[in-house]
Amino acid sequence: MTSATQRIAQYNKEVGQPRGGLVNPKLLTVTQFDDGFGVLDHKIENQHPSTVGIAVDYLSRLADIRLGIDDSPVRLASEAVRGSLLGARSPRDSGTHASTKEEAAHAALNLNMLEHEDGSATFVMDDDAVRIACELASDDAALGAGPAWSNSDNTLRAPDETTTSHILTMVERSQDFFEDHGPGWDVGFFFVEEDDEEVDEVHADRGRGGYNVLFDSGDGEFLTRDILWSFRASASKPSMDHLLHLMMYYLMGKQSGLPRFATQTHVGVFNPRMNAVYRLAVDEVPAEVLEIVRRDVIGYEG
Repeated sequence: MTSATQRIAQYNKEVGQPRGGLVNPKLLTVTQFDDGFGVLDHKIENQHPSTVGIAVDYLSRLADIRLGIDDSPVRLASEAVRGSLLGARSPRDSGTHASTKEEAAHAALNLNMLEHEDGSATFVMDDDAVRIACELASDDAALGAGPAWSNSDNTLRAPDETTTSHILTMVERSQDFFEDHGPGWDVGFFFVEEDDEEVDEVHADRGRGGYNVLFDSGDGEFLTRDILWSFRASASKPSMDHLLHLMMYYLMGKQSGLPRFATQTHVGVFNPRMNAVYRLAVDEVPAEVLEIVRRDVIGYEG
């Protein structure tokens, strides 16, 4: 099974992108916001940047959830942090941080709640939420880095005051972003229907949804009506690899034929660390470049 990141690395090694990349970052339109805090320095945080980024992603999703009287906080929180629950299924080499799916769900239950007059409730974004999110984020990171990640001293250390402040600031920026650009339709989406996410060997060579035999795994970030967005709490601007990654997702969505991908005309990146939005109209990308991405990078035929 090949992911988008793995496929890009393979393409770069075997073929290589032209100078500036297949999708050049210079095509991006940049909107810089100013809330008085500027770019948040990752070098003074006591958590790994990957952990911080995932934690911000989790909390930004959780902050947008409003629970009705009959809603289960555990279920909704678990859906928002499902990457962590996947990582928690892998056994740990050491008993010092033996997370399980049940423990991750229990951590979500321990989030503080704010009840409203209409009987609904929201998750409170506070120091406890940051600590829980960082613990869950280390499990998510273990998906790519292996069990040793979760046993490191770095991931076991609680976020300090500076790290906590930075994370909460980025979550607030994210909420401002969603308010300006509209709520996401689909978060952590796949390119097939939910009941059709497993591609069996018999049909893999024919392709199904947006997947095909060359590139058969990957999930995106979130969608709004006209943009496929990537949420990226990075200390750097979008790179040519990152934009190629996004363009692959865009084309896979269109290939899938699913209604949720029918109206998007742009790709975009929101970076809460830099408090900046980057957008690109797909029509600005040369048709021959899109065809290279479709045919040579993703592997679609015809």
